[in-house]
Amino acid sequence: MRKKKLVWAITTLIVGLATLVTGIVFLVMNLNKGAAAQDGDYLVAQENWTLSDSDKVVWDFTEIGKGTLTTNGHENDYEFKWALEDGKLKIETDWLYELENEYDYTLDQSNGKLTLSADGKEYEFVANS
Repeated sequence: MRKKKLVWAITTLIVGLATLVTGIVFLVMNLNKGAAAQDGDYLVAQENWTLSDSDKVVWDFTEIGKGTLTTNGHENDYEFKWALEDGKLKIETDWLYELENEYDYTLDQSNGKLTLSADGKEYEFVANS
């Protein structure tokens, strides 16, 4: 009977130590990852975003939900409203008429890249900090 209790005690100790080590490993991994800014805050924090293959297309997320854009190197600037929902960037632009677009997006904060995709096309914007 005493031998069974000793086996259970040692087993419980080993399982507890394994759980503790696993917890420490995950804690260290999360601490080393750094605090990534929320996507919306990061978009706003950058000075503006330039389309990678055209320096005339510039988006500026001025504040959460609002911004300006140009497609011709600031000859004309247009205001837009934006939102991030379920992995999508939704933009409503006050152009010559009301224009609504929705893009799947990925944001690489470590490299300052915003990739948008819609209708089989992909657009890459680069942050100008």
